[in-house]
Amino acid sequence: MTPFFTRFKPLRTALLALALLGAAAAHAQAPAAPVAVQTPSGTLQLKAPPGYTALDAEEMQAKFGRHGRRPLAAWGNARRTSTVAVTWSRMVQKPLTSDQLPAFKDSLASTLLRLTPGMVMHDATLVTIAGRSWVRMDSTAPAVDTSIRNLMYVTDL
Repeated sequence: MTPFFTRFKPLRTALLALALLGAAAAHAQAPAAPVAVQTPSGTLQLKAPPGYTALDAEEMQAKFGRHGRRPLAAWGNARRTSTVAVTWSRMVQKPLTSDQLPAFKDSLASTLLRLTPGMVMHDATLVTIAGRSWVRMDSTAPAVDTSIRNLMYVTDL
C-alpha cells in the first residue's frame, strides 16, 4: 500500500497518526493533489486517495466528535465509508524519539488490543517512508453494525 503522505517539514516533540478507516473502494479518477495540513509543530503534505474530499465541520463532528478528540483534518470517499484523518499529539512527559519506535509499537499494539474488545491486529511493523521510520498498524475492530478496518501510521516528529 502506498502511503498517503509525501513530505513534511521538520517537526518537534510530536506524535502524528494517520488513520485510514473502512474499506477503500478503487477509484478511476486522477490522483489528488497534495494538501498542506498545519500541525502545531509544522506542515505535513498529505496526498489523499483519488476521489476523497475534505470532511466539513458537520461530518467531522458526527464522525469524530463523540469522544472529544477530533483530528486536525480528514477526507473521505464519496459515500464516506472510508476516511483518512491526520491527528497530532504532543507527548509532554516524555517526547517520543525514533529510537523508541520499536518499543512504542509493541506498547501501543498491546494497549489497543486491551482497550478494544474484539479487535484483531493483522500487522504491527516498522516501515520507512520518505527516509523516516514509522509504526504501521493494521487492525479490525467491531462496531455496532460492521467491522472497521484501521490502518494507522505513527512517527516521532
